[in-house]
Amino acid sequence: MKPLLVLAALAALSGCTSTSSTASTAVQKPSTAEAECARFGYTPGTQPYSECVTDLRQQARTLAAARS
Repeated sequence: MKPLLVLAALAALSGCTSTSSTASTAVQKPSTAEAECARFGYTPGTQPYSECVTDLRQQARTLAAARS
């Protein structure tokens, strides 16, 4: 269920940005993934929260690479 929510959130967010802004956002604003995971209900400092942040950042990099 978690991967589906993460993927859905990324798909919704990625539709609003260009390739260059997606890549720069992932690099310049690392708190975006953290904010999304907190919004999903994960508690900062927990293992599931850390995994969520890692997953979102990796998916953002993958989407940026696929668009370039």
